[in-house]
Amino acid sequence: MKKLFLSPLFSSFFIVFCLALYYGFSYFFRLKLGPFDIEETGITELLTYVFYGLAGCVALVLWQDYMKTPRQGTYFTLIFLWLAALLREMGIQHWLAINDTTAIKINYFKNPAVPLYGKIIAALVIGIVVGAILYLLIKHLKTMIVGFFKYQTIYWTIASFGLLGLFTQLADRLPSKYVKATGIHLEEPTRFVLKIFEEGGESLLPLVFAIGLLQFHFILHKKISQNGDESTNTVLGSV
Repeated sequence: MKKLFLSPLFSSFFIVFCLALYYGFSYFFRLKLGPFDIEETGITELLTYVFYGLAGCVALVLWQDYMKTPRQGTYFTLIFLWLAALLREMGIQHWLAINDTTAIKINYFKNPAVPLYGKIIAALVIGIVVGAILYLLIKHLKTMIVGFFKYQTIYWTIASFGLLGLFTQLADRLPSKYVKATGIHLEEPTRFVLKIFEEGGESLLPLVFAIGLLQFHFILHKKISQNGDESTNTVLGSV
């Protein structure tokens, strides 16, 4: 079972399987209940919060994998980004907004009704989050690229996480962009699939994050056991 979990393709198949489950359950209830919107029922939102809580617990339990190693900064940055994503899910973009609906959009900074201090606060929040992401990219991008092409599990999970996040955003924006470009609304079955992909995909992001942490943990301790007499810190720093 552990061998399957540590396969480079595990996260990708896990995402496809879970999205298929979302679609299957949503389609079943739609047939039984008529018009059915997974967003209005609150089921997916509840699951998303549960998954964020699970991911946070996994990160806290595995803290020793990162302490006293060169990856300590990475750990604290990941915890910060987990918290930022959770606050985003809870609606921090609306809490920060002044005389507008959301502070995380270009039009917010163009809106003359928004005071300067509101724009500065929003820009600082966005800048800090972007800075944290850039820190991880600068520190690990070369390793991630090499690891991906060497078919290493952690880096394929990271790629799966990134692609899932990208596609959920595309699924969110495609219907409105399509209407704006063509003047034609997407057919309802297509919008239903996109909604499943968007909402289901967003809920899976913290789970994939937790999977990556667990995979790193198992691979790390496998290397420690294989290195026998080498110090733990040396092995931790080399992964």
